[in-house]
Amino acid sequence: MNNKAFSHRLRQAGFTLVEILVALIIGMLVVLAAMASMLGTRSTAATGDDVNVLHQSSALAFRLLGQQIRQAGYFPIDATGPLYYFDVNAGTKLDSEPAFFAIKGQEAAAGSVNDTLKVGFAPNPDFFHDCLGQVAKDKDSGGAAYKPASPADPANVRLITSEFYVVNGALRCKGSGHTTPQPIIDGVERFDVMYGIGDAGTERVVRYVTATNVTSFDQVRTVRVCLQLAGTSRSNPGGSYVDCDGSSRTSSDGRLRRVYTAVFALRNL
Repeated sequence: MNNKAFSHRLRQAGFTLVEILVALIIGMLVVLAAMASMLGTRSTAATGDDVNVLHQSSALAFRLLGQQIRQAGYFPIDATGPLYYFDVNAGTKLDSEPAFFAIKGQEAAAGSVNDTLKVGFAPNPDFFHDCLGQVAKDKDSGGAAYKPASPADPANVRLITSEFYVVNGALRCKGSGHTTPQPIIDGVERFDVMYGIGDAGTERVVRYVTATNVTSFDQVRTVRVCLQLAGTSRSNPGGSYVDCDGSSRTSSDGRLRRVYTAVFALRNL
């Protein structure tokens, strides 16, 4: 075999320009498909993470709200006499709350959608902590804490308060334990509170009203709380949800939103 024939066969064994371009295009399509699959998986994972976080946040908030609301209005009664006597008309030893109360509410101010809820109850040897787990302290004895072992002690504080409100997207609580308000959950876009008004002489709830339309908070029998929470990722374009007013909404920023509602009965009224 001469050198010319051998050189000709070597040239025939290479790829043509068209073949190289086709191979490049196929490779690019495979890479693009892999990237799209990866991005889709990441988006799904981010959405799933947001769902879990929102569920957990709502559960935490409702657990704490429910714990405090169910205690609202409690005061001890001792049928045996003055051993554990409690006068709801006596001073509470709290600067901000001179009178005993069970529940108060304030409707959202203009330009806001977040209400304020405040509950109060008397301490007892089994339960004497505010929403932050702090022991209530009085103003008259140098901030002395409630003494659960001596519930009849006249120096004991007579009211524990917990106030819930939203600041910068965080649901916060301010307790009567003389501590700084602390965030409970983040991502709160709306904190809406409605009050179930009882029928005269019965415990039956006949209507729900806003704080502004409550004639007397002594008539409140249940509290309905609605939380609208938003996730952190922006991988949910066009997601829809129903807000606290029952209106259908669509997310325009890609953030996942969920609305949670719970009703709590005031057991001590």
